[in-house]
Amino acid sequence: MTQLFPFTDPIAAETSPPKRFAKGDGIRVFDTGGKAYIDAVSALWCTSLGFTPDRLRCALDTQMQELAYYHSFMGRTPEITDRLAARLAARLPGALNHLFFGTSGSEAVETAAKFARYYQAARDKPEKRRFIAREGAYHGSGQMSAALTGLTYCHDGFGLPLTDVLRTGRPHHLRDAHPGESEIDFSKRRARELDDLIRREDPDTIAAFIGEPAMGAGGVILPPEGYWPEIQEVLSRHDILLIADEIICGFGRTGEWFACETYGIAPDMMTMAKQMTASVFPMSAVAMTDTVRDTIAKRAGDYGTFGHGVTYGGHPVGAAVALECLDIYEEMDLPAHVKSLEARIAAHLQDIKFLPGVLDTRCNGMLAAVEFETDGRCGPDLAKRIGQEAEHRGVFFRIIGDVLAIAPPYICTNDDIDTIMQTMSDAIREVTG
Repeated sequence: MTQLFPFTDPIAAETSPPKRFAKGDGIRVFDTGGKAYIDAVSALWCTSLGFTPDRLRCALDTQMQELAYYHSFMGRTPEITDRLAARLAARLPGALNHLFFGTSGSEAVETAAKFARYYQAARDKPEKRRFIAREGAYHGSGQMSAALTGLTYCHDGFGLPLTDVLRTGRPHHLRDAHPGESEIDFSKRRARELDDLIRREDPDTIAAFIGEPAMGAGGVILPPEGYWPEIQEVLSRHDILLIADEIICGFGRTGEWFACETYGIAPDMMTMAKQMTASVFPMSAVAMTDTVRDTIAKRAGDYGTFGHGVTYGGHPVGAAVALECLDIYEEMDLPAHVKSLEARIAAHLQDIKFLPGVLDTRCNGMLAAVEFETDGRCGPDLAKRIGQEAEHRGVFFRIIGDVLAIAPPYICTNDDIDTIMQTMSDAIREVTG
């Protein structure tokens, strides 16, 4: 094989090469044999406007004719990129008023971690260098972003800076709660465990805590009641920054513009990518509060420059696509639109949760999951077999251990949702007999 494929066994790929795709149409992709598949997870949680968004193509073409590339280094920037920054700052929740642009979600997390250390050093607290991340989290596949990720397959063999990361428990009430423990009590326990960890490791050595408002690749784990208020109180008490990783959740996925609004989170920094451009163009951003930006700016002024940036950060073509995405999202009244489709998904899940082998169903906005039993009554690898059956029937779900994830494009119709969810139901029935 001439490609080394990401998150793929390269030896297995020599005998079972990946399925090749040649065309897209709305929410469907077509393999080289012409078979159509609905991608019910928006590819990598990201194709919010489908695989052939005409308006984004037009925005891209127009910008290519006007200014195909320019940078934002050394006192220069494309006008359109500056316009995007202002538009995003007006849309972002809370006190997030400043943006720094990059090209991918992993890069955004790398940048946020680097900024957190810079910020702490600028406050004359250079020993605050470590980070807290959660078990089962996914934050990227760079150096620090992979170290922050709580999935060992992102660590094995790479020699990552894992000693810079402290690990705390995931907010998975279904799997991790004590017998009889309510969601509120579970959230309080997770907060106590976090507080104990910080005190044991010394808060003066910890720069920031990073968390997805709702966990995606770790199994679509929605936070239990009271979780985020409890966690934020602990971080505030110990002077530790909160980085909200909105790379999956941002731009409508949970039924608000940002999941921080859904769950009442007031972060110091936020990472975003994916649905910012509907993944038509590689672009990401780190948002930050006035306090973080001003502290960083003052120290950079002392040095004479802010020594961080990437060649394609703030790309004018990406900015044009992102601005058009924002226009489309506003025209569709994004939160109301997502909540309407959420109701359709949730109605199907009400039936699916009583099918054989189903342990739990959950949904918030257009982020949903079915979690399956692991006791073997329906045979081993149940979620994997159901996911494969659904693929045979023409629908892709994301298989995450014992979970099938659902995160369809926003352009789905009610009929599309019905097709996706009925395929899930039919696949479960077929595999469980």
